[in-house]
Amino acid sequence: MIKEIYSLIKELFSRLFSSRLFALALIFTGLFSVLGIHLFQMQIMQGRSYLESHLKSTRKNLVLPGTRGNIYDKDGKLLAYNELQYNITIADTGAFNSTPKGINNRNRMLHKLAIIIEKYQYPILSQFKVILNEDGSFSYTTSSDQDRLRLLANVFRKEPDKLSEKERNSTAEECFEQAKKLYHFNKLTDENGSPISLSDRTALDMIGIIYTLRLTSYQRYMSTNIVENISRECMAEILESKYDLPGVDVENVSVRKYNYAPYLSHIVGYTGQVQEGQLSDLKKIDDSYEVNDIVGVWGLEKSEDLILKGKKGYKEMYLNNVGSIMEVISEEKPMAGNDIYTTISANDQISIYYLLEQELAGILSSKLTENNDLDQSKIKQSQLMIPVKDAYYQLINNNVLNKDHFFSEEAGEAEKEIASRFKQNKEEMLSQIETILNEENGGELSGLPQELQAYMVYIYDYLLSKKGEIVDPEDTRYKSSSAYTQWKNDAISLHDFLMKGIEEGWIDTRKLSLNTEYSDTNEIYALFVQKIMEYLRSDAGFDKLLYKYAIAKQTISGNLLLRALFEQNVLTQDDASYQALAAGDAHTAFTFLLDKIRKIELTPAQLALDPCNGSVVVTDVKTGKIRALVTYPGFDNNRISDAAYLKKCNEDLSLPLLNGATQTQLAPGSSFKPISSIASLEEGVINTSTIIDCTGKYEEVTPNIRCWIWPSQHGNENLVDGIKNSCNYFFADLGHRLATDSKGNYNSELGMERIRKYASDFGLNEKSGVELDEAEPRISTYDPERSAMGQANHAFNAAQLARYITAVANSGSLYKLSIVDKIKDPRNNAVEERTPELEKTLSYSDVTWNAVHEGLRKVITEGVAKSVFIGQNIAVAGKTGTAQEREDRGNHAVFVSYAPYDNPEISVTVNIPYGYSSGNAASLANMVYDYCFGKLSMDTILSRDASNINSLTVSD
Repeated sequence: MIKEIYSLIKELFSRLFSSRLFALALIFTGLFSVLGIHLFQMQIMQGRSYLESHLKSTRKNLVLPGTRGNIYDKDGKLLAYNELQYNITIADTGAFNSTPKGINNRNRMLHKLAIIIEKYQYPILSQFKVILNEDGSFSYTTSSDQDRLRLLANVFRKEPDKLSEKERNSTAEECFEQAKKLYHFNKLTDENGSPISLSDRTALDMIGIIYTLRLTSYQRYMSTNIVENISRECMAEILESKYDLPGVDVENVSVRKYNYAPYLSHIVGYTGQVQEGQLSDLKKIDDSYEVNDIVGVWGLEKSEDLILKGKKGYKEMYLNNVGSIMEVISEEKPMAGNDIYTTISANDQISIYYLLEQELAGILSSKLTENNDLDQSKIKQSQLMIPVKDAYYQLINNNVLNKDHFFSEEAGEAEKEIASRFKQNKEEMLSQIETILNEENGGELSGLPQELQAYMVYIYDYLLSKKGEIVDPEDTRYKSSSAYTQWKNDAISLHDFLMKGIEEGWIDTRKLSLNTEYSDTNEIYALFVQKIMEYLRSDAGFDKLLYKYAIAKQTISGNLLLRALFEQNVLTQDDASYQALAAGDAHTAFTFLLDKIRKIELTPAQLALDPCNGSVVVTDVKTGKIRALVTYPGFDNNRISDAAYLKKCNEDLSLPLLNGATQTQLAPGSSFKPISSIASLEEGVINTSTIIDCTGKYEEVTPNIRCWIWPSQHGNENLVDGIKNSCNYFFADLGHRLATDSKGNYNSELGMERIRKYASDFGLNEKSGVELDEAEPRISTYDPERSAMGQANHAFNAAQLARYITAVANSGSLYKLSIVDKIKDPRNNAVEERTPELEKTLSYSDVTWNAVHEGLRKVITEGVAKSVFIGQNIAVAGKTGTAQEREDRGNHAVFVSYAPYDNPEISVTVNIPYGYSSGNAASLANMVYDYCFGKLSMDTILSRDASNINSLTVSD
C-alpha cells in the first residue's frame, strides 16, 4: 500500500517536473516573488521616502497678489480704486514638449485662442512692442531705444550688445517677421498636416501671447493676463474650449479704475505690468517684486507704489501633470495696500482745468487770422498771428481727422472729395519730383519753388535717417565733401548731391542690392531715384507734407476739412452748418472755425497750435501743501493700457502724457526778478534808496540790453519801481553790480555765484519735493546781467516756481511741496499724517522782505499787470514773466503770485509755453483767484466758453 502511494507520488512528480507548465510556473513564481519583495520594500520599508519624493515633485507655490490701496482727494472723493472683472489668463503648465509636434500643437492652441479673442475684438495685453496700424503697416509702440533693442534681442535670441547693425535697425515689420520665424508660426499645420495661413492680425496676437508668456517662463503655473474685462459670452466660449486650451483660464481679478480723467490723470497716474528692464531696479527696493506684477508706472501710483501695493499671499498646493490643483496644503492670504488721501480737491482740479482750457482757447482764437500771406519776420513774438491754413493743416497733422478714412467705402461726400483732390495732387507732385531728380541741370535748391524745396529737403532727411540709411551723417567723407557744404547753403541740386555721393563713395549702394550689370553711375543713380519714389508713394509723413501744401494753396479747402469733421463725428452732427460750409466761401469756413474754437468744440489740445498746453499750481503758503496741480491737456488713464490709445497719445503734438507742472522746464523771465532784488539788497550792492536811471538801453555789456520800453525810458527808479515796472535796464544793472566786488572789479563768476546762492535759497537748485516725476531745475550758468533778468539759461517748471513764490509769500519759510496728506489702512485707521517738510527759514532783513512785497503788490496796482487786474478786489501780489525761446513762435508766459497781500493764504503760479505774453498767464491767475476765493463757482466755469477771452499783452 505504501509502495503504491510512493509510486503514485513519484510518477506525479516525474510528470510535473517533466512538464513545460512546471517550468513556466516556476518562472512566474520567481518573478512574482521579486515583484512582491520590491513592492514590500517600496510600500512598507521605504514607503515614506518614496511618498515624500513624489509629493516634492508635484508640490508648487502660487503667489497671490495683494489688493491695491485706493487714492482719494482731500474731500474723500475716490480717485483710484479696484474693480472686479473677468480676464483671460495663460500659464505654462508644461503641456507641450519641445519636439516639432509639441511646438505645432502649442501653436494650434495659440491660434484657436487668438481666433476667439479676435471674434470679440479684444486687444492683447502684449509686451511685444509692435502694433499693426489701420493701413496694414507695422510700428513700434515704444519710443525708447533701450526697450526696442531689448525686444530685438529677445526675438533674435541674442544679448543687446551682440546684435548686428542690420538687426539693431530692424523695422517693426522685420521684428514681426523674425518673431513669426522664432515661434515657428510660419510652419503651422492642422491635424491633417495641411498648412494654416495666418493673417497679420492673428499672427501678431499669437506673438503677443507667447512673447508675454515667455517673459515669465521661469514661473511655471503662474498665470499671465492676456486680455482684460471680457464679456460673459467670451468667458463661456473660453471655458467651453478649455480642454483644447491647456493653461488658458478665466480669472476674476481686481483691476485699477480711475475717476476724474483727464483732470487728475497726471497726479494719480496709472499702473501697468512690470517691464522687463524695470525688474532689477524694483527688486533693489523690495525683493518681492516679480516680472508678472502690476506696479505703478506714473504719478502717485508710481511714487507711492510700496504704500499702495499691499502684501502678497502664498498658496502651497499639489498639482496633477497638467497643472490642475489637486489639493491646497497651506495658504497665506494676501493683504490689501494702504489708502492715500491727497491734498488735492477734485473740484478744484476740474474747475482750474477748464479755466486753463478756456484761456488757451481764447488766446488761440484771438491769434487766428485769415491772412495766410502775413509777413511776420519783423514783429515781436507777443504779436505773432496764426494763419488759418495752419489750423486747417493741424486737423490732419495732429490726427484730428483720420486721413485713411477719406479713402474708405464709408467715406462721406467731403471726405471723398478730399481723397480725390489729394490723389490727383500727389500724382502731380510725384511726377514733378521725379522730373527734378532726373534733371542733370536741375539747378540749385534755392532756385526751386518753396513747396518743391520742402519735398527735396524731406528726401534729403530720408537719405540720412534710419529708415533710409543711405547716407551716414557721421561719415567723414560726407562731412568733408563739397556737396555737403553746398547743400547746407542751398547751392546744389539733390541730383548733383546724390551723384557726388555715388562718385565719392559716401552713398551706400548696398541698399540697392546691385547686380554686376549695374556698374555705371547713372544706372546706380536711376535705382536710387526708383527707391526714393517708392518710399514717397508709401510714406505717411510725406503724405502729411503733401496735405500741408495742398491746404496752403487751397487745393484742399478749409470748407472740405471742416465738413469732414462732421462726417467723421469729430463734431456733433449739424446739418445746417454742414450745408452752410458746402455753399460758403473761405470766410465762411474761417468764422465757423473761430466759433468752434471759442465754444471749445474744437479744443486747443486737438489743434496743437500755440498755445496748446499749460499748467497751474496752487499752494497753501502757510503749510506748503499743494491745493491744485493742473496740467492741460490730460489723458484717460483708464485707457492707457490700450496700445492703440497709447500710440495716439504719444503722437499727439499737444503732449498729453507730459506733466507740464513738473516736467516742462522754461526760462522764468521776469518772474525771477524778486530773487535778484533780494540778492542785491542782502549783498549790499544797493539799498532801498538806491536810484538807477533807466535810459532804455543798458550799454555796460555787449551786446547791449534793451529794456522793453525802448526807445523810451523809465528814468530814475528805486527797487520798488524796478520791480513794479519790470525794468530790464534796472535788473541788468543789478546783475552787473552783483558781479562787481568791493574794490570795483568786475567778475562775471562772482555775479553768477551770488545769483546761484539766492536762487538756491529759494529751492531752485533742486526738485520741489512733490511726490511725482519731476525734471531737474537749472540755475543759469553765465551772463549775470541777463541771468538777473530771468533770461540766460535758467530753466524751471511751474512746481519749482510755485515753491519759490510760496517762500516769498510767507517771508522765508521754504517747504518741500507735497500732494500727499495722510495714509490710512484698509480699515480706515490712520497710518501716517504727512506734513510738508520745512527745509529752511530764510533770515533776510525785514527791509528786504518789505521792499520785495511792496514791489510785487505794485506790479498789480500800478505796474505792468495793472490792466489785467482792474476790478479785482482781492489783494494780489505777483510778478509777470515773459521769456523768448524762438523767434518764430510766441514767448513763454509765466506768472507767480500770492494773495491776500496783507495775510497771504495761497500762491498761484501759471506757466503757458508759447503763450505770447505773461499778460495771458496773469489773466488766468486772476480767474483762479476768483474761483479760490468764492467769486466764481464751478458751475459757472463749466457753463461758459472762451468767447470773452482775448490775448493780453503786458510789457516785461
